Amino acid sequence: MLLTNGKKRIPIGYEDFKQLIDSGFYYVDKSMLIYELLHSGGQNNLITRPRRFGKTLNFSMLKYFFDINEKDNAYLFDGLKISEHYEELAMYRNTHPVITLSLKCAKQGDYDKAIYSLRHEIQYQFKKYSDVLKSEKIDVNDRKRAEEIMAKDVPDTVLGDSIKLLCLCLKQYYGVNTIILIDEYDVPLEDAYFSGYYDKMVQFIRSLFESALKTNPALEFSVMTGCLRISKESIFTGLNNLAVNSILSNKYSESFGFVQSEVDELMEYYNIEEKSQLMKKWYDGYLFGKSEVYNPWSVLNQTKEWFDDKDILAMPWWANTSSNNIIRTLIGQADDETKGIIENLIHGGSVETVLKETVTYGDLTENNENIWSFLFFTGYLKIKEIVKTGELTGEPTIYSLVIPNLEIKSCYTDIIIQYFEIYKKAINKDNLYKALLGRNAQDFSEQITDLLRKTISFYDSTESFYHGLISGLLSGNVYYKVESNRETGDGRSDLVLYQQDVAQNAVILEFKVCGKNETADEAAKRALKQINDRDYASKAREDGYKNIIKYGVAFKGKMCYAIVES
Repeated sequence: MLLTNGKKRIPIGYEDFKQLIDSGFYYVDKSMLIYELLHSGGQNNLITRPRRFGKTLNFSMLKYFFDINEKDNAYLFDGLKISEHYEELAMYRNTHPVITLSLKCAKQGDYDKAIYSLRHEIQYQFKKYSDVLKSEKIDVNDRKRAEEIMAKDVPDTVLGDSIKLLCLCLKQYYGVNTIILIDEYDVPLEDAYFSGYYDKMVQFIRSLFESALKTNPALEFSVMTGCLRISKESIFTGLNNLAVNSILSNKYSESFGFVQSEVDELMEYYNIEEKSQLMKKWYDGYLFGKSEVYNPWSVLNQTKEWFDDKDILAMPWWANTSSNNIIRTLIGQADDETKGIIENLIHGGSVETVLKETVTYGDLTENNENIWSFLFFTGYLKIKEIVKTGELTGEPTIYSLVIPNLEIKSCYTDIIIQYFEIYKKAINKDNLYKALLGRNAQDFSEQITDLLRKTISFYDSTESFYHGLISGLLSGNVYYKVESNRETGDGRSDLVLYQQDVAQNAVILEFKVCGKNETADEAAKRALKQINDRDYASKAREDGYKNIIKYGVAFKGKMCYAIVES
């Protein structure tokens, strides 16, 4: 399973540890996650990381190491770092039954469909142990309940207690406790939030977790992953032994994502070392605990592209795979202050805030400050520095957050472009034409200002941006002809709008961005003076237009101001 030149294949999208190792893919060794988990973990461990940082592959690795039914696959770890600790970890190596649940199946946009998918996910775990559940070692009543769960669509209340039941049955058969692995535990809640059934899903997840993780005497330990630590709704009610490891924690800091040495080794192996600075600018910058890491999904995809063709441009791989509902919602609902901060972030600025590890989807509309915690824990912002520590005073620690890399910056800007285009389409062009032809400079200015204020501009405040904006708004009507930067008189006019009949109107617009100490009125007058000084009206006169309207248009940030020659 090699590339044509003898290099190992790059595992794009492979999430099964056995398939990856057996097929000879390039593998960045994360097996010491097992050692760290067994030496410093609690009974219930929650590890929160952004999407696409290797959580599912790591879970697959944990299953093959711990699962009592995977003894034939013990060789998968030979030669990996964890193999140096086989003797020390012998009591856990393929010695326990393992239940693996992936809750990302519940991303359905509808509560009933989500529960249907979760039911089938849970039933699959029962059917995986179907032979065990038929054994006479299992209590007859427990066997009957297990058969009912496998055979039909059980109600939510029964489903909530099902994982605990399976653990009890497995202990009766194997004589040891069960390990539970729950991947993407918060996906059902994210989807429920955006789809309008959040409270119902919270109630179901709470019942499932309370039974499986809190009152389960057959539980050895559990590991859960997700983006956020969701506890405000008491999903982990009474779970006092929950060990939470967010991206602020030092534990497991190098187990998810690639550190610099791993990226260097990868790029050297594929002979693309000259791209190292681009790789760093685009995909590095995340800070997990004290470890700076790269996005592994993006690194692997871009490595494959550059290995095939080093002239290919870097791309936003992670942003293209994420739903990005988070940023779309935040930008769509943001107030002017929040939009201004996001715009500043895109320009390389920062935001100072308290980080709330228990921020939830339901918190987004309660307080604008929650937005920055949400974006941080989901991977859209990173810590630049600690502005003020509360370690000695007991006050909240204040962090300075920035956009981590060019990939995430492109994610913000792409979504902003989409919103900007939506607002542009919503403008009534007939009203724009009416204002211009009616010499109503104030109405024209107000329409353009309203558009600029409704969205966020990541552009510099240059004349070219405003020029392109107005040109785009006025173009595309068969009754009008728009000419941009055409030679006329002693120069090039910014924009001229011609009505079809020369007996009607020609409208000349010249754009200026206000200077540092210049008022909008002064800039507009400067633009109008340029129209006359350079005789931009000469071509329109030559074409036979008698009625020529001249506008000086000034911009200052998101404000448009226009004057018309009287």
